[in-house]
Amino acid sequence: GLETAALYDEPFTLAVPAGHRLAARERVRLADLEGETLLLLEDGHCLRDQALEVCARAGTEEQDFRATSLETLRQMVAAGLGITLLPRLAAEGPFASARGLVVRPFSPPAPSRVIGAAWRRSTSRGAAIAAICDIIGRSGG
Repeated sequence: GLETAALYDEPFTLAVPAGHRLAARERVRLADLEGETLLLLEDGHCLRDQALEVCARAGTEEQDFRATSLETLRQMVAAGLGITLLPRLAAEGPFASARGLVVRPFSPPAPSRVIGAAWRRSTSRGAAIAAICDIIGRSGG
């Protein structure tokens, strides 16, 4: 009973503590993450599963404790407990500023996730939803 639409691809960025070896790099490669301790959100969060999928290819080690929010993840990284992947939109503007945190983009091809929309197929607002999806899709988030 649902309709869905892919809106755009959102690249991941890497968040590391300020003194980390990767903080000095302008861009990072997925291979640079091998052997690193990866901090994740708690079970059940879609971003956790997406980060695990990306990092399984990089050979990172999953940490035993979980964060309940992106802000907690940022603070854990800034405290030197590990590294994490942040979606680009969560790593820009006022959200990126945490003392002791450095965010770096990945070299192409950057790992990414697909951002989409879902709505009831029976809605009477199909035209409005299509227009909003079009605007979001053209703006790339």
